[in-house]
Amino acid sequence: MAGSLVNHVRIAVLLLFAADFWKRLAAGLKVLFATIRMLLCRLVKGQPLPKPAQNDCCIQLPPDIYKRADPLLYAQYYLMAQGLAVTWDNPDIDIFDGAALVTGPLQPAHRYRVRVRVWNGSYDAPAVGVGVALSYLSFGAQTVSHPIASTAVNLGAKGTIDCPAYAEFSWTTPAIGGHYCLQAQLSWGDDANPNNNLGQKNVNIAQMQSPAKFAFTVRNEASVARRFQIEADCYGLPKLRPCVPEAPHGQGRGDTPLPRLAESKARWARALEEQAYGRFPVPDDWSVRIVPDSLSLQPRQEVEVAVEIEPKDAAFRGTKTFNVHVFTIGESGSRTMTGGVTLTATKG
Repeated sequence: MAGSLVNHVRIAVLLLFAADFWKRLAAGLKVLFATIRMLLCRLVKGQPLPKPAQNDCCIQLPPDIYKRADPLLYAQYYLMAQGLAVTWDNPDIDIFDGAALVTGPLQPAHRYRVRVRVWNGSYDAPAVGVGVALSYLSFGAQTVSHPIASTAVNLGAKGTIDCPAYAEFSWTTPAIGGHYCLQAQLSWGDDANPNNNLGQKNVNIAQMQSPAKFAFTVRNEASVARRFQIEADCYGLPKLRPCVPEAPHGQGRGDTPLPRLAESKARWARALEEQAYGRFPVPDDWSVRIVPDSLSLQPRQEVEVAVEIEPKDAAFRGTKTFNVHVFTIGESGSRTMTGGVTLTATKG
C-alpha cells in the first residue's frame, strides 16, 4: 500500500514538471515567432533592426561553452609592443640542409627545408586547419616580401600531444647570393589574439676581422616620408626553468596552484620584470658602430646601413650576439618597431 502511494506521488510530480516544461516551451516559441515576425516586417519595410541594450545581447554564451583557440609563435612585433626585449633568431623557425640544422649564411640557388613550430595559447580550444604562410625578405628591415608557400596544420589545445604542431616547407633560395629573412604568418578565422601570429627569422654571422662588418637595408614601405632610429642590444632567450614536479596524491606543495588566468598574468609580470626592453645594453667591453643610426626616408626609398662590431679586448675568442632594432619615429616622438636583425660576431 505504501509502495503504491509513493509511485502515485512520483507520477504526480513528473506530470507537474512535464506540464511546466510544455508551458515554458510554448511561451518561448511564442516569443520566438513574434520576434521573427517583427524582424521580417522591418526587413520588408526597409526599417533598421532594433539594437540590443548595452547590457542585453541577443545571444550570450557563457565562457564554459564558447572557447577560442589562440594559434601563435614567437612574434617579435607583438612582444616588443608589450615592452619585452626580442631576438630576431626566431626559436620557432628552423632551417635545415637535409637533416642538419643551418645556423650560418645560406647558399644561393640551394634547396632547404624550413620548419615552423605553431603553439596554442588556449587550454580548451583546438584549431583544425590553421593556415601557415612562409615568405622571405631581402636581408634588412621593411624590405619587399616574396611568398614561398602556404600549408595548414591541425593544432591541439595547450598541453595536449598535438601542441605544438609543425609546418614543413621546401624552399630554394634565390640565385643571387646574400642573406635572407624568413617570415611565418599564421591565420585562423576565430583567433583569440591575432597579434601574435607573425614571426621573423633574420640572422647573420660574420668573422671578426677587426672589426666584424655587416650591412643590411632599411626601406620605407609607407606612402609618406618617415624617420627611423636604429639601436643595438644584447638580449638572448633565457634558459627554460625546470618544471616543478607535482606532489604525490594527497600531499601539498606548500602553496595552492594558481588558476590559469592568474598563472598567465604572473608569468607576464615576471617576464616584464626580467626581460624588459632596455635591460640588455651593449657591454662596455664591446664597440658597436651603426652608420647611419638615424635617417629619414621618402616613400619606397631604401638605404644600406653598415654595422661594425669589435671587442675592446684583442685577446677575445668566441662568439657574441647582438640585436639591431629599427624603429619608426612618430611626429610626437613615439617609437614603433618596424624590423631588425640579429648579428653574431665570431673570432677563433
